[in-house]
Amino acid sequence: MDNIYTNFYDPSDEFQQEESRYFCYEIARELISKAKHNNDWYEDINTTKGVLLLLFTWNFAARKTKKINFNNTRQLIKDNKNALKILEKYSIENVNEEAWHLIKNVFEKFKIVFGQTGASKALSLLNPKLFVMWDTKIRKYLNKEIIPGIDNGGKTEHYIIFLKGIQKIISDYKLKEKLPPNSIVAKKIDEYNYIKIIKNKKI
Repeated sequence: MDNIYTNFYDPSDEFQQEESRYFCYEIARELISKAKHNNDWYEDINTTKGVLLLLFTWNFAARKTKKINFNNTRQLIKDNKNALKILEKYSIENVNEEAWHLIKNVFEKFKIVFGQTGASKALSLLNPKLFVMWDTKIRKYLNKEIIPGIDNGGKTEHYIIFLKGIQKIISDYKLKEKLPPNSIVAKKIDEYNYIKIIKNKKI
């Protein structure tokens, strides 16, 4: 089976070169970092700004994105902050049954407002160690053989299958060992998917 993760490597430099909107993610992350100076950072105005910035630049074409605004985005984050706080202790590598239950509930609520692609991007921004971004092209490619059953991500269960598939890939292909120390493996997989699937760079 052709598996793009066999030759996995740190994609950081290529990602920054290929993704012209990379700086938008960096600004969004800076806003989140600023918000974290506040103990209740999920309700901080900068958290809402960071999520909106990311979605308006990295998910701008989606119909759901055109319907979001400051108020409904801030309310969504506020309504889910307790679950998000619990999920802070998890990464894609150490998810247990408690976490899967919370992930499913949170993703479902974010999907209603942001759509399946936007939800993954917003949640990845809020917890980059746990949530992995996806989009239509990534789903279509991985669904063929590597993570079958994710279809086009129309159901919340599809995202859970996706995350469990990514978790297995990390373990099977020892991806963390191929990255520099202290790398956020979930985010590096997203960048690698962008290079290999979206930009279709040869392995």
